[in-house]
Amino acid sequence: MKTRNCTFGILGDSYSTFQGYIPEGNRCYYPTKNVDDVLTVEQTWWHQLMKKRKLHLLMDESFSSATVCEHNREDLPEDSSFTKRAIRAFGPENKEKFELLFLFGCTNDSWLDREIGELQYENWRGNDLRKVLPAYCYTIYQLKTHNPEATVVAIINTDLKEKIREGMIQAGEHYGIHNVILSDISKQNGHPDALGMTQIAEQVDAALNLI
Repeated sequence: MKTRNCTFGILGDSYSTFQGYIPEGNRCYYPTKNVDDVLTVEQTWWHQLMKKRKLHLLMDESFSSATVCEHNREDLPEDSSFTKRAIRAFGPENKEKFELLFLFGCTNDSWLDREIGELQYENWRGNDLRKVLPAYCYTIYQLKTHNPEATVVAIINTDLKEKIREGMIQAGEHYGIHNVILSDISKQNGHPDALGMTQIAEQVDAALNLI
């Protein structure tokens, strides 16, 4: 599988945002006074990875505070969830050809105590997508269905609820995507600082070497 010199996209939350690099209207986190040493886009995990592997970014569809499930934060629009953005940015209307897709979410779902639910791989109804694990499965399904030639890599954060973490791992295995399970990430206010961004980049890069 090609993971160097290729096009890529990101479906993410605050961890993957940077001002000027996400769609207009998406809430942005970085740069922020809450993390005092991530000051330039070159410090983000994805830009470090892009430079090292000579990747070409087509879309950073990241939205700060977004949940994977459709039980959004009260101050966010209904279409901010990963389920909605997976279709809008990476679905049938998108004309970009992604060779590599990163899925990096569920952090806000875990923080907000959203209903976790159970793994569900088909027949999703509206209320199912308000639960974390069914929504996560649905999101992967959409990414794979509409980007069949892309290598999909799910990045699994530290400090998630155990049931969410284990469910994400199992869902990735079911759909045949590649899980990168992060460990020991340096953070400020729950978000990667400069060291943490580098640690994410290094751990994802190491995982890509095995694909």
